[in-house]
Amino acid sequence: MVVLPKRSIGVSKSLYSPLGLKDLPFPTEPVVDPYNNDPRRNGAIYAESPVKREIEKFEQLLIRPNDFPNRVRLSYLWSKGDRESGRGMGKTALLRYFRQRINRDWGQTEFNGQFSAVVVYVAFPSQVDRRYMEQLAWSALVDICKNGVLNDSRAVLRLEALTPEQGDLVLQCPDGSHNPDNLLDDSILQAHGIEITALDKRVAERLTSEGVQPQVSLSLAQGQFREYLCSLRKDGNLEPFYIPRHTKNLDYSRTLLFNDIVHYLRAAGFAGGYLFIDDIENLVDQMTRKDRIEFAKEFCLCTMRPGYANTAYNFFSCVLTTHQQASIGLAQAWGEAGLSTIARLDPNSPNSVELPLPSEDQAREIIIAHLDYHRTNELDKGTVKPFTEDGISALLKRSQHPRDLLSNAAKVILHAIDKKITDVDKTVVNEAMDNSAPPSIPDFSEGIDGAL
Repeated sequence: MVVLPKRSIGVSKSLYSPLGLKDLPFPTEPVVDPYNNDPRRNGAIYAESPVKREIEKFEQLLIRPNDFPNRVRLSYLWSKGDRESGRGMGKTALLRYFRQRINRDWGQTEFNGQFSAVVVYVAFPSQVDRRYMEQLAWSALVDICKNGVLNDSRAVLRLEALTPEQGDLVLQCPDGSHNPDNLLDDSILQAHGIEITALDKRVAERLTSEGVQPQVSLSLAQGQFREYLCSLRKDGNLEPFYIPRHTKNLDYSRTLLFNDIVHYLRAAGFAGGYLFIDDIENLVDQMTRKDRIEFAKEFCLCTMRPGYANTAYNFFSCVLTTHQQASIGLAQAWGEAGLSTIARLDPNSPNSVELPLPSEDQAREIIIAHLDYHRTNELDKGTVKPFTEDGISALLKRSQHPRDLLSNAAKVILHAIDKKITDVDKTVVNEAMDNSAPPSIPDFSEGIDGAL
């Protein structure tokens, strides 16, 4: 007998309301995933004050709203610690913070309406063992298909292909307001006598004249770029980035990203962008010495040396998140490729931003940011409720490492709910922590031999 699944009708009263909270405020898995819908996981809850100094240095190096053409082309985001202890320090969260700041309106606010810019996020779900630069470029193309920049660019290109009178008619809504979404609605365009095939052809011809390959131009003009990428693989998927005997996508990935996409975004009005390359260790940990040198030279060719539209127009600035072990492995190759003269691979380099371990006060701010996001009473914002002062002190004494801090806080709140406790004091914190499973002890020497 078939049992029909029941759709969620929501929870009338949160389990956490006795604590003055709408939900569990801390992630049970404190690993930032920019594509996750949960604000506790995707970095949407972000305390700026603990990293104020690091944000300012990032802005001075890379944002420079009044000096954008002279922003640095290559920068590094470090955290204290190694492969294990350096994780969970907030590197991905800081990248996500700047990505959200810029991509929410393509830099209109960030750059005072002077021009547009885009952040492309590059990450590797698992360790890469071949075609390193090609997989990096493919990862960027996958993000470009997800972050909305293709559609918004297509809208402005369509608008520019219409006459001013046609553009006004298409944008105008029945209530007199203007809606740019109308430019992507073929039925609205057709209602105003605009022939879609001819419009897409005009856009494609313009893109080709700007330097985009003809077949790629047409796919972008028709809003079919994702389908074009999928057509390069026999399985018709974008992920995983590499599968044996299906590498045509990787053969073209560098040209598509560093030539075609750069020409496309420039045609749509973008003055530049950023490649945020997260977890570089997933890319370099499996490399041999020869692989590292080859990767460094290809990275330099795509991002620094003449040959691609990206370098001709200084379009993308690259930010790599790394740690000491990954940098040891790459340092020599970086030198042979000439990248060290552009940006030394060192936490003390002028092009580096390093996240320190939060102080006790900064860790407290991180906890408050998560609590405030889930408050049921606005008057409690800025406080540590439901923690008492000795309760929050006991929590902070356990660990101020951001990942451990949030994980411990989640355990404490879950313990308080289980025991029906509304004031989380020192005794509750210690009970929750003493009853939780002991953390695994990382091997801090792991990977050193391979890196060297």
